[in-house]
Amino acid sequence: MSRSPFSRPSPARWAALTDPWLRLGMCIRLGLYPDDPGLIRIHLDLADQLAARDACRAWHVHDRCLSLLLDSADDVMLPVAWRMSCLASCSRPMSRLGSLVGDDASAARLQTLSRRLAAFSDSPLRFMP
Repeated sequence: MSRSPFSRPSPARWAALTDPWLRLGMCIRLGLYPDDPGLIRIHLDLADQLAARDACRAWHVHDRCLSLLLDSADDVMLPVAWRMSCLASCSRPMSRLGSLVGDDASAARLQTLSRRLAAFSDSPLRFMP
């Protein structure tokens, strides 16, 4: 019996799918490879794949991506170029979340994340250690 690509994966399969995404997220958050901003794109590609496999968890996946990027961009201990790369990549998960808003709680969460993103344009010196 074959599974539809749109059916919800089993917990074990979901864990196997999320493990590389979570590990890459940790590399991004810690700025382990600051000379390779392509890792951010790969992380976001994996997020899109996870969301496509389980639409019920799509909000969580994209919310986590955006939070990770914002946390990394705000971390003065990371190299400025890496922080700028993280900040520049925020538009993709933000747009994904915008299309997933379905209730007041998700709308409020998106507004909170939007304000957090907007705070970067209010204080450009935030990137200085």
